[in-house]
Amino acid sequence: MNLRNQNRFDNYRELISKFNSTGACGHPIAKGDTIGWTRRFGAQCQACWLKWKSENAEAQAVESGYMPSCL
Repeated sequence: MNLRNQNRFDNYRELISKFNSTGACGHPIAKGDTIGWTRRFGAQCQACWLKWKSENAEAQAVESGYMPSCL
């Protein structure tokens, strides 16, 4: 399986939106929003991107041993 072609967090780049549009998630994107973008799957709106980004940061912290995995 080629992970570069999958809809994964690591395949996205964080960008500042240059125009108003609609994300692949179906939510509106306003000019100046911080979004996640990949050529293959398009853009994630600011809310979805920040949620996905924080979930991955938390998972990374748990996997690195900085946070307990279960409470």
